[in-house]
Amino acid sequence: MSGTSEQRERFQALLVRCRLAVEAGPPAAAITTRGRRRTGLSQERVASLLGVSVRSYGDFERGLTRAEPEFMDRVAEILKMSEHERHAMFLLSTGQEPPQPFTSTLASVPAYQLALDSSVLPGYLSNRCWDIELTNQPFRDIWPDEEVPTNVLRYILMNPGARDTVLLEWEHGWALPFLRQQRAALQAARWETGLVELQRELEEAANEDRALRRLMQRSLDDEYIHPNGDTRILRHPEWGPTRFTLLMTRPLDAASAHRFVWLVPPRPVDQMP
Repeated sequence: MSGTSEQRERFQALLVRCRLAVEAGPPAAAITTRGRRRTGLSQERVASLLGVSVRSYGDFERGLTRAEPEFMDRVAEILKMSEHERHAMFLLSTGQEPPQPFTSTLASVPAYQLALDSSVLPGYLSNRCWDIELTNQPFRDIWPDEEVPTNVLRYILMNPGARDTVLLEWEHGWALPFLRQQRAALQAARWETGLVELQRELEEAANEDRALRRLMQRSLDDEYIHPNGDTRILRHPEWGPTRFTLLMTRPLDAASAHRFVWLVPPRPVDQMP
């Protein structure tokens, strides 16, 4: 395990707390070296369930070794970790989010949709793979005569028509920032098959698209900068060319990283031309 001694201590404290919180029952109740019975699982019991030596698990729990994601997921299962605890375990151990397969199931769809519908600002909800899963009417109004985008990256980078009709200042305002975002997202979640597939599609599209191929190369020259609060120019069907500010929430969940994105015009909507 990499990281500071403080991270290792936090990692160990997390695993010990989860291990001792498991309702093990009498046969598996942990017994201390002083013979006192306590609730939870002993290191010996966890090691047995994992099929490893007590020493190996002890080293892992103290943050002295780094394990494969499959092993860590098995630990999370045995220790009955919540999603937040599992997420923290991976971050403290590897510095990356856990390799949980993406699921498009939204447990709070009615609430999320209500949040979108309650705003006069164009907004949508997307996942880690840039899929747009929920939208509101102001967002859909941007495309009154054509299909509303279903994936942010595919629309921005692989829809040549959008470059001229909707996404103004496409090269510097849209393409380069989002190419860097895709690279950063893929580096942080290499296990996410949806991001891997998007990257494959981008590379294939670049073989036929000279402008995209050139920008993909240029995007390697600079690091990713979070775009929250940045502005982009978009041609609105009623307001004409409009410089919108992008506002994003933090990920709503660890598994799929759903987040709200709002497009904020320069003036209140009722004052726009």
